[in-house]
Amino acid sequence: MNEASVNLEEAGISEGISEVIVTTQSAAGERNAAPIGIITTMNEQEQGEIKYFMKLYKGSRTLANVLETNTLAANVTDDVVLFVKVAFENLSEKYFTDFEGMPVLKEANAWIVFTTVLVEESSEYFRFRLMPKAVEIRRKEVKAINRGRNAVIEAAVLATRFEITKDEQGREEMRKERERYNEIVKKCGGRREKEAMRVLQEKCPFR
Repeated sequence: MNEASVNLEEAGISEGISEVIVTTQSAAGERNAAPIGIITTMNEQEQGEIKYFMKLYKGSRTLANVLETNTLAANVTDDVVLFVKVAFENLSEKYFTDFEGMPVLKEANAWIVFTTVLVEESSEYFRFRLMPKAVEIRRKEVKAINRGRNAVIEAAVLATRFEITKDEQGREEMRKERERYNEIVKKCGGRREKEAMRVLQEKCPFR
């Protein structure tokens, strides 16, 4: 696959940051899943060349696995409950299947296997360029934007940051922000979004 000609938009990855569930495995075969954003850039000066990047934070199992194997799989899904689950617990084997030698999630709409190239290391994270290796689009779904669904994703990201924030003022601001997302879900979300928020509050009560 020639990366310069690859456009993953049909698989659900668009310009900007696309939130996906990344699955990896260690050299010993230990599987892991985590919600992470794929950064997609387009350089119009270079004939619209599309590039994909990802930041993986130090201390994470995802980073450890990628450093061992230089490979990851992006699972494109709009299942907000699944996003919350992978943020705070290890998925059992029943959630996984295999694609191109990588663990992927059975219920995802699309799978994309990337090889990784380290391009930056900071005190907090490693930044990788992602090179598409294999793609399978399992379902093409067109849905209207739902503010409740988006609020759940934002609340899940906020919760993972709350867990590592020590500054009490910062934590208090996060509590207020989480309540705002909660109100959006109550107003705009459906049953699935409300269930996802319930699970999130159970896993991370912001205390």
